[in-house]
Amino acid sequence: MKVRQAGPQDLPDLVAMFQELDRMQREWRVFTPRPGFYDEVADKYRQAIQRPNALVAVAEGEGEVVGMAYAEFRVPSRFSDERALELSGVMVRSSHRGRGVGRALVEEAARFADEHGVGWLELKTFVPNEEAMGFWRALGFNPRVVQLTAPSALAARLAAPRASGE
Repeated sequence: MKVRQAGPQDLPDLVAMFQELDRMQREWRVFTPRPGFYDEVADKYRQAIQRPNALVAVAEGEGEVVGMAYAEFRVPSRFSDERALELSGVMVRSSHRGRGVGRALVEEAARFADEHGVGWLELKTFVPNEEAMGFWRALGFNPRVVQLTAPSALAARLAAPRASGE
């Protein structure tokens, strides 16, 4: 297995793996993707491949792309100027899970961050995705912030003063 920077020839595989990831996460999603979103993803990857400050990596095994990772630098806190490399779109085809592909992609992302003088990696994943949570925890990632969501009508109803004066 080999990890390398993606090229334009990898765009169909990148989009296909993103779509697979999207299908896997569908049951946990709160917000519905807008029409044309997959085209936007392809454009985002196409542009990122050309940028020196973004990582689009693919893992190849047995002559095919079996994993991918997208990462870009950002400042994750309003209280600090410190940058982190945000990983997103980390995906390993189900047929290749448990073979070290994901670890190799994370290792490449950590190398990329270090090469740019950035000491933190960050990512978001769905808490109910126990397989992913276990994978990330095994690599030293720990939850720091939890995104809570509620339908506004439900929140308004539950927040309204009750007859007992609460």
